[in-house]
Amino acid sequence: VFTKGGFVGFPVAVAAWLLRRPLILHESDSVMGLANRLTARMAGAVCTAFPEVYSSPKTTLTGNPVRRSIAQGDRTRGYSLTGFTRDLPVVLIWGGSQGAQEVNDLVAANFNDLVTHFQVVHVTGSGKSIALQHPHYYPVDYLAEPLADIYSITNFVVGRAGANSLFELAFLQKPNILVPLASAAHDHQNRNARVFEKAGASLVLRDPRELVGTLVRLSGDSIAQQRMRDALGRLAQPDCARQIAQLILNPRFS
Repeated sequence: VFTKGGFVGFPVAVAAWLLRRPLILHESDSVMGLANRLTARMAGAVCTAFPEVYSSPKTTLTGNPVRRSIAQGDRTRGYSLTGFTRDLPVVLIWGGSQGAQEVNDLVAANFNDLVTHFQVVHVTGSGKSIALQHPHYYPVDYLAEPLADIYSITNFVVGRAGANSLFELAFLQKPNILVPLASAAHDHQNRNARVFEKAGASLVLRDPRELVGTLVRLSGDSIAQQRMRDALGRLAQPDCARQIAQLILNPRFS
């Protein structure tokens, strides 16, 4: 049994343990919740995305699986979709896959300055759009199929610090500014963000008034951008899915 844990996965993990079925856990975040800590005790192997999450001989640092297709976007399609040009840098701003009102408010409060210096792709979330328009502003409720094309034209990302998003940024080596979700369970987004910040892979926005200034400084500092890309590359685990699959297929778990 392979589980990502959580309260939904915990009963399944208990059933596997009672039935003496091999159990493998993957923890995506930099901190384990109670369900995963209990599951880890029963598991024969524990995969972690971040270092020092679970100290045990049965722990393997794998990172988080990332779709390789997100690196295969087409820049021409990206520019055509958004109507943007190559004259200004492109910033992708999102509050997670469903959007976030806090991030939307951040965009609205800084709108004029943002569209003066950048072209902005804004993932608002369904029903959370803001009533603003500009040639340098492309709002969208949700990004699915066009995501790779948008990533291909993106110079900088502003977004949450969920594990999946962070490892996409690491895989793509996109300079970024994080706005962690303060109410996330176990404070995992702040903790995730601190790991990336400490590694030099991200900047963390602590004062909303500093958003545009931070972006402008970063966009004008090619050395800082390269340092961030290098740090992101060191955190990336492009073979994560293969590592996990090989572990699952290991004879001692079959």
